[in-house]
Amino acid sequence: MTQKVLLVDDEPNLLQSFRRGLRGNFELDLAEGGLAGLRQLRNAGPYAVVVSDMRMPQVTGLQVLAEAKRITPDTVRIMLTGNSDQKTAADALNDGEVFRFLNKPCPMDELAQTIQNGIRHYDRVTTERIILSKTLTGSVGLITEILGLVNPTAFGRAGRLRQLAKRLCDRIVIEDAWQIEVGAMLSQIGFVAVPESILNKAAAGGSLSVEESNAMDSHARIGSQLVGKIPKLELVAEMIAKQSDRLIDLSSFPGMGPHSDRRKQVEFGAYVLRLLAEFDEYAEKLSLLDAIIRMKEVSPPRHPAELLDVLSELTVGRLTVKGVNVKDLRERMILDENVTTNNGEVLMAKGHEVTSSLIQRLWAFDRTSAGVRQPIRVLCHSQDEAES
Repeated sequence: MTQKVLLVDDEPNLLQSFRRGLRGNFELDLAEGGLAGLRQLRNAGPYAVVVSDMRMPQVTGLQVLAEAKRITPDTVRIMLTGNSDQKTAADALNDGEVFRFLNKPCPMDELAQTIQNGIRHYDRVTTERIILSKTLTGSVGLITEILGLVNPTAFGRAGRLRQLAKRLCDRIVIEDAWQIEVGAMLSQIGFVAVPESILNKAAAGGSLSVEESNAMDSHARIGSQLVGKIPKLELVAEMIAKQSDRLIDLSSFPGMGPHSDRRKQVEFGAYVLRLLAEFDEYAEKLSLLDAIIRMKEVSPPRHPAELLDVLSELTVGRLTVKGVNVKDLRERMILDENVTTNNGEVLMAKGHEVTSSLIQRLWAFDRTSAGVRQPIRVLCHSQDEAES
């Protein structure tokens, strides 16, 4: 796949010489001046490589490259400089703002080779991210699905939080959203250290002693310690540790796109985990709509109204409720109640997305003497309903 390259310079003749010299080698866009460069970045990206002159009126090359980094951090940024700009270029290189800087006038073959190296770097970084996110997300998803089958009381919430996290991050466009999705899946993993008797008591709404409450509250710390042992999940572990923190500053919402600041990434991820867990707690006892209303009524407000509106749109606005028998279960449906045997044994907790393995398991139980209590109340995506 050809990767797009943006060339920014305030000299139109130089831009045209770039076009002639590089034509056929790359998919090129040209921008005459920094302002035009900013418009291209915002309207025609993402770009694999951005090459910008340093000295331009109104908007400098550093400003163009900084905006490229803000919009798509993986974009490879190359600066063209004159001799008088050497100090500025060196500082930008050392600070990680640029991949390479080239002196003007730059030979066309040197520019072409540098752009090609930049595209290779972009492909490597983006491919590694895709493989990492899909592999880790898939592996963690399998683990949490198994835990949900073994102990629905402890791990039923993880499946619900995963679906909510994925839809929320897709909707508000979060960079490296897979980390928040994995964080949601593993946010309950610390409950492995909590005795089952305490979990069952809490699930039934019983009054917990101080010791029992402390055991429940320790799950975030324990979960963070467990997840922190997995390579590449250090950021996720920090999110899990802070998921109960109510002092997170959300003043930047709704402009919460990609953050290069590690602390902001952790804080926003932790906040999403807390928001979704709180919503899930309400939704266990109320309808989805009533859960949103209750969260909006809390005084003083704990969550930005804009974010609650997005959450409402993703849950209340997109799902319909219906009752189905085991034979009518379909993938992507979401369980809206615990699935039990006829004698009340919980097979799968409310909130899990229906998968092929879950369908197979329920078919097997339905053929035993224990059976499966039916119909099962599920949530269906509106699009799936229209296609069925």
